[in-house]
Amino acid sequence: MIARIFLGVVIGGVIGAVLGYFGKCASGVCPLTANPYRGAIYGAVMGALLASAFSPRAKGKAESSNITHITGVSDSNARVLKENRSGLVESLTKDSFLQKVFNYEQNKEWKFEGKLPCIIDFYADRCGPCKMVEPVLQELAQEYQGKLNIYRVDTQAQQELAAAFGIQSIPSMLFVPLNDKPQMAVGALPKNSLKKAIK
Repeated sequence: MIARIFLGVVIGGVIGAVLGYFGKCASGVCPLTANPYRGAIYGAVMGALLASAFSPRAKGKAESSNITHITGVSDSNARVLKENRSGLVESLTKDSFLQKVFNYEQNKEWKFEGKLPCIIDFYADRCGPCKMVEPVLQELAQEYQGKLNIYRVDTQAQQELAAAFGIQSIPSMLFVPLNDKPQMAVGALPKNSLKKAIK
């Protein structure tokens, strides 16, 4: 931020000095073109103001306040909501998958490691349909809390897991019952279809 403002001061000052040198201000009261010194001062001030206005931190604050204004959720509440959501739908790494779902390194036959049935959503951040499914999964995680676990696997970050289950299209969801073999469904399923599959 300080480096950006300093750069804005330098660039603004140089531009102001050049305008002051080549400017034609007959009265001598024009801020930028009266003389090189006055042009450099006004240019430096304008450069500092522009640099601070367009800094990433300022933009981030503006975007955050806009989001808060639109949604009506304060920053602290949004943080709590995010923490609650992440607590209900857990992201799995390879290690946590081996512990909580299926240790495919030790077992050739399917052996579920969990204590509750689960749904595993194979997704990617760049995937539009995956983003549509996420809030539905959050709602289901709340409705079935204590009866069903919902997990997510980022196929970009966990490529080995995606390959182990032959994931070629996302979103793909693995429905894992307690005492039966899992079943895979491909595509952004609506909430009603997901509830039927859960039953």
